[in-house]
Amino acid sequence: MSNSFHGTPTLNLRRPKIKAGKMACKRGEEAENRGKYLCWPAQQGIKMSQEMTIPKSRLEVSLQFVFTTIVVGFAFLGVANLCHGTALISSALWLGLVTMIVWSGSKRDGGFRKYLTNRLGELAGRRFVVSTSQAAQPGEIRFGYELLGQRVIQQSIAIGTIESIAWSTGQATGMAGRDMNDWQVCLWVDHHDPARSGKRRKLRKPDQNVYIVGPATRKERAEALGLSLVALLRGAGAKLAQGAIPTCFVRPESER
Repeated sequence: MSNSFHGTPTLNLRRPKIKAGKMACKRGEEAENRGKYLCWPAQQGIKMSQEMTIPKSRLEVSLQFVFTTIVVGFAFLGVANLCHGTALISSALWLGLVTMIVWSGSKRDGGFRKYLTNRLGELAGRRFVVSTSQAAQPGEIRFGYELLGQRVIQQSIAIGTIESIAWSTGQATGMAGRDMNDWQVCLWVDHHDPARSGKRRKLRKPDQNVYIVGPATRKERAEALGLSLVALLRGAGAKLAQGAIPTCFVRPESER
């Protein structure tokens, strides 16, 4: 789940939007929800959610926009060449490459339409993470983006499966031997798949999936994002304690 950081990440309480429908509001009234307020039956025990905006990298967005424009532009050019019978081999190869990229992305995202909306959201949407919880059900956090007043949830993670959150440098720092301002926030989550763990037994954490939250950036900005995310997770019920190093928060052994 993955943007430049422009200011401290905001953590606030808000009522997330949901689709239109009639239901009992918390204030005890019957009202038609039109996506502006969250209404719910009081007996469900739904708590007010916490939401945090995930920063985006202007450089990454700009490069992605340029890349997308080039790919789409040459795709149209390839179609035009095929229609006019010119540069047939190169046009066919390019269209085949584009088709493979789109097919792979659609398969990963769960469909062509979702693939397109996700790419649009990455370019122009506001990324966010929101926590939701009910008295009778375990809480979870949801990653997604908001575009033109509409919200799309891309990933949901149960609070009880969160093993740790940490921020550290990336490969550029390791290769250069000095801090290259490539700090990233990582969220480690239990996948509960013994077969997958067996295939990953040589990895550092074979029992967890890792999700990258936010862009690669300077240490102080990654730290601000990481601490805000820790606060959101704790507010949603996650048990996270300071690890052996100040840039890591882990789930206590008693909670595993």
